[in-house]
Amino acid sequence: MEIFYKPEFGVVGDCIPYYYDGRYHLYYLRNYRDTDSHGWGSPWHHVSTLDGVTFVDHGEAIPKGGDADQDPGVGTGSVFTDDDGLHHIYFTGINPLFRTDELREQVVLHATSPDLDHWTKDPDFELVADESRYERHDWRDPFVYRHPLTGDVTMLVAARTRSGEPTGRGCTAVLTSSDLRTWEHVRDYAPGRYHGHECPDLFRIGDWYYLVFSEYTTHTATRYVMSRSPDGPWITPRDNQFDNRAFYAAKSAGPEDGSGPRLLFGWNPTKVEDRDDGDWQWGGCLTVHEIVQREDGTLAVRPPLALPDRFGEPERDPVDLVVDAAYERRTAVLGRLPSAALLEGELTLASSTGSAGILLDVDENGEGGYFLRLDAELQVVQLGRVGGYRSWYVDHFPELDRPLAIEPGRAIPFRIVLDGSAVVAYVGDVALSGRVYHRPRGWYGVVADGTRAELRHLLVRPPVLA
Repeated sequence: MEIFYKPEFGVVGDCIPYYYDGRYHLYYLRNYRDTDSHGWGSPWHHVSTLDGVTFVDHGEAIPKGGDADQDPGVGTGSVFTDDDGLHHIYFTGINPLFRTDELREQVVLHATSPDLDHWTKDPDFELVADESRYERHDWRDPFVYRHPLTGDVTMLVAARTRSGEPTGRGCTAVLTSSDLRTWEHVRDYAPGRYHGHECPDLFRIGDWYYLVFSEYTTHTATRYVMSRSPDGPWITPRDNQFDNRAFYAAKSAGPEDGSGPRLLFGWNPTKVEDRDDGDWQWGGCLTVHEIVQREDGTLAVRPPLALPDRFGEPERDPVDLVVDAAYERRTAVLGRLPSAALLEGELTLASSTGSAGILLDVDENGEGGYFLRLDAELQVVQLGRVGGYRSWYVDHFPELDRPLAIEPGRAIPFRIVLDGSAVVAYVGDVALSGRVYHRPRGWYGVVADGTRAELRHLLVRPPVLA
């Protein structure tokens, strides 16, 4: 049973969510990973959901063109509904064969629909980069919205400025239009930090506006900046990621009046040859977080409210356990672990040093398998392997680490969702995604090292069979 949505054939790529009439419509780039049958490039596929957990398949939304067309690759974009109720998609047409002095590899294209299901491409629309400001071939991922203060129809585009340090030319171009066809430059958000600002998104919660983008310059992440104005200036929080390396190209959707949750849709990439040490691949399964605003305006995430409903009753009573490991590492194996499961509970560390965590898919002796670890000294939560080729202390996947405030004596709630190789953990208000490919052992437990750890209310729930 799949907990994290993935099509029967192929994988989920960049997500384009749109909230309309009480429903989250999710368009995504579908990569079949079968060039013999489907060629290269990705069409847009359409599913919808009421809760971010259970999805209805609407089929292909925008087919890709041929090699002689601008869009053999249908790239990321957005959905916008005009005052007459007509739906518009602005999307990227990508053709690497067009990376020439006469043609353009990436341009913004347009399609319309009366019902969000049946789309007609607009052959007369093409929006290209202004080469007096931007590089010619990097012009993609348009996000169209109505400006919350002026009412103007506004577009954000992932672009690159013509000057500056090459790895820092990424910018978010801001355009405006009075007719949805002719677009004029307004400003840029160009902090000089990243090679590109992919998949821009903008939304408001309370008194704060948030500009979201994904970057691949540092260690690949979806990030956000915040401002009291939809036009900036933009503040960068200390931790401005929603997740880690295994959550990318995420965009959000939700009712503008805040009457329902704002959900964030991204993808958890697979790895080459289904190996822990394999290279990350483009595309995978869908991960959905609910965005939560903290008191200071910064953002956190939690699982969608309906996610626990995908799991049944636990097979045993809650486990409460104290592991006193102040002087040596200690483990306790607690039970069998299904291939798909939800583990939830609370973990408390007694000191400001040492670490403790949950063991996943270890053997009966607590060896092999994986761990989700809270490190009090480093103030991070980590995913890693038990008994790997290095030691317990360093054998983690560093690109998946997330900062976490760990205070002595403070209980930290956790939820760990496993679905085959995909794992998403919510620890406190921090999310950590990843892949765990070598899972033959099938036991779970708790581990501590250098501290006394208290585990409370641990439940392991198998999925509800469809």
